[in-house]
Amino acid sequence: MHPDTYNLHMRLFKRSDNGIWYVEFDRDQKRSLRTKDEATARDRLRDIKKKLFRGNGTLSFLPENKEAAISVSDYLDMYKAWADSNLADTTRSRMYDILEKFKEVTGGQKSIHSLDFADLDRYVEYCRLRKNKPGSINTEIRHIKAAFGWGANPGRKIAGKRIFKVSPFSKYKLIRYHKSPPAFLTIEEIQTVFDRIGGNRHYRLVFALYVYTGARREEIHRLEWKDIRTDVVEIRRAKGYKSRAVPISDRLRDILAKYPASIGRVVNVSLGQMAQQIKYYLKEAGVGHVRPHDLRHTFASHLVMAGVDLKTVGELLGHTSYQATMIYAHLLKEHKVKAIQKLPY
Repeated sequence: MHPDTYNLHMRLFKRSDNGIWYVEFDRDQKRSLRTKDEATARDRLRDIKKKLFRGNGTLSFLPENKEAAISVSDYLDMYKAWADSNLADTTRSRMYDILEKFKEVTGGQKSIHSLDFADLDRYVEYCRLRKNKPGSINTEIRHIKAAFGWGANPGRKIAGKRIFKVSPFSKYKLIRYHKSPPAFLTIEEIQTVFDRIGGNRHYRLVFALYVYTGARREEIHRLEWKDIRTDVVEIRRAKGYKSRAVPISDRLRDILAKYPASIGRVVNVSLGQMAQQIKYYLKEAGVGHVRPHDLRHTFASHLVMAGVDLKTVGELLGHTSYQATMIYAHLLKEHKVKAIQKLPY
């Protein structure tokens, strides 16, 4: 059948609710052209006509909508229900805040199948207007990509239909920006902080756990006395629900020896109070530019400068990817340059 016969019955139109272009043909049948761009839609319509001209008179080659129709709000509620049982508390809390912000920016009633890069672009612009740092924005982009990537798993279905064949954000790129090397304390600065803490036994131990185990603040806050063993500090329920054991250094062992055996939590204040007090002591020591999280970088940086390989450092930090540990690579390079200068000939 000649394509002109179909021209009388084929109509290109854009839905106002999601901005997607569709083609309507005989018997009020409609198929999505899966684009918001008019030029792309017209190109796809031309392709349809070419296929018809070659002898396919049924339009059966057009893909049916085999994906479940669901709003952004309903989808995120589904994802959160899964996350409640599968993500660590701190990861889940941060992620929920990010997804609520994403819903605010994009609109909760919007169809998930109308989402595209422009929606995430608007989110990024919203973050920039709020003066969020590029690194923080990239963290939020990763959370959003993970949330929508969850629905692309073939096993995720609604009423027998897959949620996504491909996540709308699977190929979205992170922001490119100049990354400064992580800040860390020198050996002298570490001692100065200990001096400023003085006789406060509670925060002396908290600070020691920071700089001698490289634990995240949430991990330190969750520590129980039973996790501190003879030779290792067992960090349970770490990021990604993975536990790790960090060997106890001689210096940390000396500090721990001054604390009697006990039970329950090591830290007896809230997470916020713990962080604020550590910030106070850092400021008192003249290193107020250093954040509590930089104490984790302090642990890693001194290991690298002492000649420990990046793979081992990553394992001690609980990194799930080697790329995460590469932020310390410049220190390893400097260490190698200094080492080569020690050649005796």
